[in-house]
Amino acid sequence: MFRLVCIGFLALLPLAGNSQSRKELEKKRKKVQEEIQYTRGILQKTSAQKSATLHKIGALNRIIEQQGEVINDLKSELNEADQEIDKQTLTLQELRASYNEERTKLRKTIINAYKSRKSANKMAFVFASESFRQAVRRMQYLNRLSDYRKQQIGILEVKAADVKNGLQALEVIRQEKNGILLSEKKEQQQLETDRSEKTKLVKSLAGKEAELRKKIKQNEKAVAKLNSAISAMIAKEIAAARKRAREQSVKDNTSTAAASPKTTGSKASKSSGAMLLTPEARVISENFASGKGGLPWPVERGYISQYFGVHAHPDLAGITLVNNGVDITTSEGSTIRAVFKGTVSAILEIPGQEKAVLLNHGEYYTVYSRLSQVFVSRGQQVEAKQALGKVWTDDESKTILQFQLWQGQSKLNPAGWLTSR
Repeated sequence: MFRLVCIGFLALLPLAGNSQSRKELEKKRKKVQEEIQYTRGILQKTSAQKSATLHKIGALNRIIEQQGEVINDLKSELNEADQEIDKQTLTLQELRASYNEERTKLRKTIINAYKSRKSANKMAFVFASESFRQAVRRMQYLNRLSDYRKQQIGILEVKAADVKNGLQALEVIRQEKNGILLSEKKEQQQLETDRSEKTKLVKSLAGKEAELRKKIKQNEKAVAKLNSAISAMIAKEIAAARKRAREQSVKDNTSTAAASPKTTGSKASKSSGAMLLTPEARVISENFASGKGGLPWPVERGYISQYFGVHAHPDLAGITLVNNGVDITTSEGSTIRAVFKGTVSAILEIPGQEKAVLLNHGEYYTVYSRLSQVFVSRGQQVEAKQALGKVWTDDESKTILQFQLWQGQSKLNPAGWLTSR
């Protein structure tokens, strides 16, 4: 009986594996749906402004993209559900066949037992033995026969329960599949609504290329001023770092020369010229670099609404977007935080970009601009995830953090350094 129960359990293992896979898909889908609702909330805030903007189109593009991801996940869930139904149906057929087989065996045993009772009484069968040893064997035989019948009845009861549970499991999966189908239909309808809304926005902006270019140019000028100020501050930081490194090197070489008169001055000079960072700053740089792909986001919630580099607008011909970092759209009143421990190198204020904080992480620098408030001061040591300020919300109700990453005087794409969400 134990062996049969194990076989039944093992038959259900593939189904359990599929169910887990579908649960993982469902969990992923729900997370994306939460992100969509978050983006819709931001879009509704900006929609209070009647004029169409590139930001609105960008938000709708993100929603449409994620809506497609949700639909694909639902299709995968449906596929998994169909596989579960097929496997459960097959398992149920096997359980029914096994149940019918055990029932047939039990029926034959009962018939044989009935015939045996008609032909002779149990005790008469035992007392008719030719010897005491034969009587014992006959008694043992009858006991084993009774135990066998009880075992068959027990197996039959287990099989009957398995069939019942199999039917219930199959019905649950079918109901879940119907729920997934309904969800897919709703998501498809919502996707069409979003696409229609986007088409209207694109049409309303189609004849305003000149106005859009003007706004983009104004923003580019403000960003250029910010970048120029950042570059100048970083140049000062590099010069100061080199000076500190040289001073540290001279100090170290002087101590070495005092301890060992054979050390030559030319060797010390060569060593000091090769060092750009103090040992402490180099450790910070190495730790920062090792965190690539796993740095925390500078805001608790948000999404990248414009990526690094130069690229054409996906919907409006003739509109080119330039970004030296990434734009992260977030909720009004959001607090920004350091992505890594470091030192506040500068606090800048640029018209059009509001306030900005520059953090030093050895040879790396992170920049947080478009802030309405700043909570830190120049020279202050900060820890990872420490609050630096609040993101500014402009007159179009957009709350967008401009986040940049520099290595020396070179601008890097921050998206590849942040943890995936």
